[in-house]
Amino acid sequence: MDEPTPTLLLRLSGELGTKSTRTRRRFLRQLLDNVRGALAQAGVAGRAHHTWSRLWVETSDLEGAERALQRVFGIRGLSRGVRFSYDGFEDLTDRAAGLVRERVRGHTFAVRTRRMVGASLVAHDLDISLGAALLADSAGVNLDHPEVTVQVLAGDDQAFCSVDSVDGPSGLPLGTGGRALAMLSGGFDSPVAAWHVLRRGVELDLVHFDLGPGGSTAALVVARTLMERWAPGFDVTVHVVDFQDLVLALRERVPAKMRQILLKRAMYRGAGALARRLGTDALVTGEALAQVSTQTLRSLAVCEHAAGGIPVLRPLIGLDKPDIIDLARRIGTHDASAQVQELCGIADGEKVVTWPSVERVGAAEAVLGGLGDESWVERRLEARQTVELATWVPPAPMSDADFELDAVPADALLVDVREPFEGEAVGDLQLPGSVALELLDKLEPARTYVLVCPRGQRSRALAGQLRERGYQAWSLRGGLAAHSVHPVAAARS
Repeated sequence: MDEPTPTLLLRLSGELGTKSTRTRRRFLRQLLDNVRGALAQAGVAGRAHHTWSRLWVETSDLEGAERALQRVFGIRGLSRGVRFSYDGFEDLTDRAAGLVRERVRGHTFAVRTRRMVGASLVAHDLDISLGAALLADSAGVNLDHPEVTVQVLAGDDQAFCSVDSVDGPSGLPLGTGGRALAMLSGGFDSPVAAWHVLRRGVELDLVHFDLGPGGSTAALVVARTLMERWAPGFDVTVHVVDFQDLVLALRERVPAKMRQILLKRAMYRGAGALARRLGTDALVTGEALAQVSTQTLRSLAVCEHAAGGIPVLRPLIGLDKPDIIDLARRIGTHDASAQVQELCGIADGEKVVTWPSVERVGAAEAVLGGLGDESWVERRLEARQTVELATWVPPAPMSDADFELDAVPADALLVDVREPFEGEAVGDLQLPGSVALELLDKLEPARTYVLVCPRGQRSRALAGQLRERGYQAWSLRGGLAAHSVHPVAAARS
């Protein structure tokens, strides 16, 4: 007779049982692939296979397999146990009792037997027989609230026995529900929204709009935390789109009460255009109704209009903030999200518009002179960074000294990164920040560059991006505002 085999039994989400035969087969194949991918990512060796209503994982590392598979969507529950062959009813009782006796000893218990498909065994008979065999070593039978539940799944010559069970996430197997593009800020809301959509079987690409220095790295850490835990075995791409120039233009040219809604519309415009490029079926956002000014019913409608007809999924629309934060803790993204700085609070403490009209928003957007419109967005998308989370490693933290200088070295070029409308160009070269990443052919990799803008924020952010691309770039500390004479003379004095 075969030796008992350590086995993890995976019970399927109830929804899989409602699918047609053809769809169920497809879902089972995908779920089996996901299970194997999760085991491989966790470094757990084992053999996975499925029957019509269950999956089995045979492995010597049951605890490691359980940890890896507790976050695979489509699994309702997991039971660690042993699968074994038997010869007749009495042998089944004896073998099962020998496997679980020590776990039952001194505790109240119950036996729950189910038959495998096609088995002739009567489950209730085994409940009675196995219960009687264990009774003397236990603290008694308690069918309502047992301390230990013995689970047996029995066929005519094979059985599975377990006393250890945990819940799975349920949902639908990832990869069965199409593909969407999730807008990820990195805060508490957007990763929780992405998790809800992953749980319904939808694969995700992510888009992050870079609004200021340091924000993208923190958001990428959140994205990696989410996807490593809940999309094991899947390759996930984050598209990082630089919106820093738009943020600065909003601060300098638009009344505070309109800035948030204009920024959100530009994000929707960019996400919609990117979704069309990628061929994804929908956008996903972390918006909850009336949580902030840009999430009133009217604001959501005005913002969504900019997406150009792409459907928008909002899984958190009816949730309160405390509920969202609790969910972030449950899914494991809370601590990473707590490190993300709020970079889009650009209203400077003033009251903001909460019930905008399309006409009023359009008039405010016209003041930007094209920044944030369709053509500008397309240029930003062309210059976007793509990050593969499976291989991404966070960069080492950099201090201000790594980016900023108080003077321009004699062999360096001073580069004005202001927009043409901001005044006469200064320094040795003009490289407007809104198109800088599209004009890198103007820069020689062997030269040293010191970037300057009105106050140093824009130049510092762009210097970091140029450094990531291999250029020797710094920012002039304090920008033009820190110097009382011509910036070239001030910098070189």
